[in-house]
Amino acid sequence: MNHRHIETFYWAARLGSFAQAAHRLNATQSAVSMRIQELEMRIGVPLFDRSQRTARLTNQGVLLMPFAEEILLAAERFRQAAAAKEEVVGYIRLGVAEIVALTWLPELISVVRRTYPRLQLEIEVALSHVIEEKLDAGVLDMAFAACEMPQSRFASTILESIDFCWMCSPSVPEIPDTITPRSLSELPVVATSREWQFRGSTLNWITTNDVHFRNLTICNTFRTAADLVIAGLGLAYLPERLYQFELEHGRLRRLRSDPKSAPLQIYSIRPINNGLPAHQLLEGTAEAVVAANGKGDARSGAETDPPVAHDGHHQSPPNQTI
Repeated sequence: MNHRHIETFYWAARLGSFAQAAHRLNATQSAVSMRIQELEMRIGVPLFDRSQRTARLTNQGVLLMPFAEEILLAAERFRQAAAAKEEVVGYIRLGVAEIVALTWLPELISVVRRTYPRLQLEIEVALSHVIEEKLDAGVLDMAFAACEMPQSRFASTILESIDFCWMCSPSVPEIPDTITPRSLSELPVVATSREWQFRGSTLNWITTNDVHFRNLTICNTFRTAADLVIAGLGLAYLPERLYQFELEHGRLRRLRSDPKSAPLQIYSIRPINNGLPAHQLLEGTAEAVVAANGKGDARSGAETDPPVAHDGHHQSPPNQTI
């Protein structure tokens, strides 16, 4: 049973004649009759009462007619969707957080190029507060980041939740295994953003627990922060999935936090009023890529394979801005 069988049955029933169905389908009447017979053999029930001169449906044919129509409508929607991808033309200025750039952004770009070849992306990797400012000013069209934009102007959809934890070098034993808000004010901290620039659950943990950093080194990438921590210059709040290799091989030490911090949520943010259909298509593509990679909410903190150099040794993630 195939699409042509269903199509032939539908038009023969709809037009009330095998001859008219043949004309509609640009086929011979004998071909139409053969398709109907093949379909009846496949499903095991008669569809037309052949004692009549017209193509009158049997009771089973009447019962199956709405399902045939559903199938044909679904096939038409399928064709339209396939054709629509070629019609998606546009230019999207996309802001992304560093954690996105270091994980699933390359795959997203690859899927977009294959699926929407006429959709162009201009990527800007930046701090979340910078992305917020540029979204607000209209310099960026949409973003995948831990931004918090007004709901009256922007639609925000959670893409993934990422587990972070405090890490330090095993060579610095004076840093306790459990980090408290009070201890952070006395310890050397390497941060990828200033206190007021943190976003999401990180900012909430800092403000709720009245954290004040007194010995703070600011850098703008996870790579730099991790290198400084490995060198024994302090502790940093880093995404676990990016540094699983260093943790397992003793280059970094995982620390507990009390109270425990919540995962960082990455959102897809797009404008409501002046948004384009291409924005929703890009958001849907990002959701599919995240789900396919097992990095969504239900699987936060999933491990990924570390980047490996050509000589087989582990490489740190490329230097990016968060």
